[in-house]
Amino acid sequence: MSLVCYSLYFTDFVGEAVFGGDPGAPEGSPSQLQYEAGVRFGCWGMALYSLSCSCYSFVIEKLVKRFGARKVYVCGQLVYSLGMLVLALVPTPTAVILLSCTAGVMYSTLFTMPYLLVAHYHATQTVGFERSQTVEKSSLNLQQASGLVDKDGSSQQIRGLGTDVAIVSSMVFLAQFIQALCMGTFMSAYGSTVAVVIAASVFSFCGSICATQVEYLDL
Repeated sequence: MSLVCYSLYFTDFVGEAVFGGDPGAPEGSPSQLQYEAGVRFGCWGMALYSLSCSCYSFVIEKLVKRFGARKVYVCGQLVYSLGMLVLALVPTPTAVILLSCTAGVMYSTLFTMPYLLVAHYHATQTVGFERSQTVEKSSLNLQQASGLVDKDGSSQQIRGLGTDVAIVSSMVFLAQFIQALCMGTFMSAYGSTVAVVIAASVFSFCGSICATQVEYLDL
């Protein structure tokens, strides 16, 4: 949800909060022209966001090998959270350009790490604590009771890697749906589009906390 805040509302934030424009002002008025100038400038920020995402994607695998998946996953979200917090406190054109790069780090992290973890789970043939025989036995008993495996342990139904990848990908659309329902109310209550970057910072911080609870299986 944190990245969706940036993707959907960032240019609106720049046009109103940074450039002081008004999208509802009369056509050709100074406020309306300022808003349009802010939207155009925000597009430059999003261009750097895309560039930083591409660059970070080239090195993220090396970072995982050197520092571990947990640190890369958590820190990637914290970098974005801090960047959006600073942007909310200092909404200037310079900050827009510089801190948009943190969104690229976040995008690359979100669209790399979950899929890397899912692939790792399947490669190690586990979706939990693989070293725990008790958990494995309980899982087998549960699957037998639900008819997913026979009594001899042979599988009747296999959920493949593609299914899990699709489940992870569907979370993006769920985030967009939730965002569309609540962000307008949130901005109206706050009275400014600064609420967009504040929400992005908070959601990203919550995501980093959740990332510390993920089972990484020595990745």
